[in-house]
Amino acid sequence: QAGWYLDDARELADAAPYTFYLPSAEVLQMLQPGDSVKLVFRCDVENEHGYSAERMWVEITEIEGDEFRGRLDNEPLYIPGLAADDEITFSSYHVIDTQLDDPVPNIASQYWQRCFVTGRVLYDEQPVGCLYREDPAASDGAPEDFSGWNLIAGDEDDDYLDEPDNWHYVALGAVLNIDDRYIDLLEAPYDSEFEYDEDRQAFVEILEDEYD
Repeated sequence: QAGWYLDDARELADAAPYTFYLPSAEVLQMLQPGDSVKLVFRCDVENEHGYSAERMWVEITEIEGDEFRGRLDNEPLYIPGLAADDEITFSSYHVIDTQLDDPVPNIASQYWQRCFVTGRVLYDEQPVGCLYREDPAASDGAPEDFSGWNLIAGDEDDDYLDEPDNWHYVALGAVLNIDDRYIDLLEAPYDSEFEYDEDRQAFVEILEDEYD
């Protein structure tokens, strides 16, 4: 298999635990010849488009313990030395998806709802310093998948926060991948606000009368 290799799905899940779906051991044990699984094929050299990996389906032809053999069911666009119908050997830890229903709930599916987050957190990867939840029903035109949460680093000034381009609409899981210290607060009711207290090393709730 010169020119390409397979990603380890466990490493991908470790890097993005709240957004990457990792098939459970139970669904992997259900696989039979004829089923299809998705693998990540990667090469060391980027092509002219800047791509170095492709997610493609493989139809299983043989299973022996934790080892699989299958037939590539896609036509590669970017991976050199690989073509549709090529024989692929792989292990269960290479599988990133199956066509079977997974009987085990996955953490990535729990945080699919979206939030607004500043670029200081999302791109500069600063920890969340403040988060507040608004009622989507009270906002005209709020998307159906809006959780109500808004997350900021806490060092943004008013000019930064007033600039729409500095806000990004993403899944809660994408922010949790960066900082998950507040995960237990996400079920808080609307109109809740929390701020990280460096002295206590914890988030504390901000109450309305504290502003009076």
